[in-house]
Amino acid sequence: MKVALFVPCLMDRFLPDAGMAVARLLESVGAQVVCDSRQTCCGQPAVNAGHPDLARKMALRMLKLADHELPVVVPSGSCVAMMRDAYGLLDLSGEDAERWSSLRGRVFELAEFLVHRGLADRVTARLDARVVVHHSCHHLRHVHGAGPLAALLGRLVGAEIVESPQALQCCGFGGVFSVKLPELSVALGRARLQAMLRLEPRYIALADAGCALHLGGIVEGDGLSSRVQVVHYAQLFTGDGLEVG
Repeated sequence: MKVALFVPCLMDRFLPDAGMAVARLLESVGAQVVCDSRQTCCGQPAVNAGHPDLARKMALRMLKLADHELPVVVPSGSCVAMMRDAYGLLDLSGEDAERWSSLRGRVFELAEFLVHRGLADRVTARLDARVVVHHSCHHLRHVHGAGPLAALLGRLVGAEIVESPQALQCCGFGGVFSVKLPELSVALGRARLQAMLRLEPRYIALADAGCALHLGGIVEGDGLSSRVQVVHYAQLFTGDGLEVG
């Protein structure tokens, strides 16, 4: 099976190990991964910042690059939500609207794709560690990704998978929110981390690069890096970038 991989801009620029883990995981189940180097951003940050015209330009670029018949696998709940839902708010018409209609039916979050296509059964990996799962807001509410992610993580032999306490609470990232209100953003992040750290995990795993950067930054800034590592869940299966333990 050939799949088109969309690597979120934050992952591409700041979390390359996570991007490599996603590609390796897809390849491990027999997928041929195609990644167009011309991809940039899905446009969600522009929407969050209140710039729909700029977001529309980014969306149109993405729609042209994805004008094919391949499934598009995206390791980010927020980007999936943007492509599947929010593009419909950008006044698309004509050929662009047709492209979006085609694309939204072919966009899948990584775990969603592996589970719904019956490929998760091919995943084999071992990790002797306790993992706390944090559900990012878009992944949980827009993508409804908790079920597929739980099914995929169930393939991780030796791991103790624990749901995050207060799972419905935001980590505090919120995209542009973290830039405009950094003190509040970090305070929310610390509160989420404190609740998760009580469970003494070796890893905190999630499905969005923004949340990983936010929580990981707090971990590093507070001197907790030797205790816990925040990672994209794909890294648990491949070992790319894992440092704790």
